[in-house]
Amino acid sequence: MKQSLVLLFLLAACPPPRQSNTGPSGNAASGISPDACGAINTTATGRKLYAFLVASAELDHATAELETSIHDACGKMALDLGVSPDGDTRTVCARASQELQANMSVSIKTEKQMVTRTTPPVCHTDVSLAGSFAAECEGAANGSVKTTCEGGTATGNDCNGYTSVDASAECKSSAEVHATTHTTCTPGHVEVVQQDVTVVDATKWAKAQAAINDGVPQLMLAGMKLQLAGKAAVLWAQTAQEFAGSATDLAADLGAQAVCVAGQVAGVVAAVGQIQARFDVSIQVSAQFSATAGAQ
Repeated sequence: MKQSLVLLFLLAACPPPRQSNTGPSGNAASGISPDACGAINTTATGRKLYAFLVASAELDHATAELETSIHDACGKMALDLGVSPDGDTRTVCARASQELQANMSVSIKTEKQMVTRTTPPVCHTDVSLAGSFAAECEGAANGSVKTTCEGGTATGNDCNGYTSVDASAECKSSAEVHATTHTTCTPGHVEVVQQDVTVVDATKWAKAQAAINDGVPQLMLAGMKLQLAGKAAVLWAQTAQEFAGSATDLAADLGAQAVCVAGQVAGVVAAVGQIQARFDVSIQVSAQFSATAGAQ
């Protein structure tokens, strides 16, 4: 009970950061600022908190940018198909998907479903980046934290799967988020296969092809990055709740800075729902276009 009262006091004294940079879905980047409270990474708890706030800000901005990329891809497809590109991400992607489906249904006749063959993007994450970030979070020597490449292989420092970090829960979640937000990917490739297809409306067929070529590779790229970030975000969200419930420890460890830091943590907790909404949009859009374009 005492801990809960302290938490309520801290959150009331320092509200979450104001939102800024409104995205296409209305899920604004939350304005989390790791340095807003001064140098807090001078103690064990402070180092973990600072690493967590850095990773949280990166995840917030990265997912907002990826959703914008999805919105832009759907906008390109909508223009190719001759419909409005206006609206939030769900709206414009649904409109483009529906119009693509309509064009496909009247532009071709076939005994077999038309197939869109796709070569997925290839992503690489620097495992040393995750390791050094975790070591700093733990206050340990660089190179002392073990990292592994899950679901892929590592060539030198590049992992083409998911980079897992062997550290405390707080530092593990922060380092894995940090690593995924710095993942680099090469775009995938789309090929519309016309086997067993008879084109009966060349204009609509051309629009459908243009929309698939312009939008699907970008959607695949964003989806791949969000898939990696989504895996890291599970432990990150749990860590956010744990930090939010540790107000007594914050007050004892950070002194006067605890009030400001608690406000930042509250901002992170508030951002969890927004970030989840961005993942939901990605899943929905991916399902829409995979079904419509016959992607394999």
